[in-house]
Amino acid sequence: MISNISIKKLLLIIFLSANVFQATTSCFFARKYRVQVVNRLPSNNSSLFLHCASGDDELGKRTIYAGQTFEWAFCASGFSKTLFFCHLWWGSKDRAFEVFNSKHSINDCRSFLCSWSAMSDGIYYQDGQNGELLDKRYNWN
Repeated sequence: MISNISIKKLLLIIFLSANVFQATTSCFFARKYRVQVVNRLPSNNSSLFLHCASGDDELGKRTIYAGQTFEWAFCASGFSKTLFFCHLWWGSKDRAFEVFNSKHSINDCRSFLCSWSAMSDGIYYQDGQNGELLDKRYNWN
């Protein structure tokens, strides 16, 4: 006969194993955020060069063309110190800025999708794909 203690130990092992498996496939005690950079530049001069990184993750240099998107995901909580930045170049214009900073983005990015759009007159932010209207945040340098 199996004792109550053995059943409790078995259930604890199953519970912990499930949580370890979940932690390797999703965020554990954190939220999954996505950041995207969208090229909404005129199609006649559409190459947008970008470099995005954090202190822990080097996302590399990319080229995206008119209508294309570069996107990545990561886990962050209110206790984390997550900071991602991007540097964008379009012809002779450029701009470097924070695309996610856990100090304020957790409140700004309520949909868990922080969307940045490069347009001919500057860089715009939108909370989610169908969320709030585009909000101009930066001019090109």
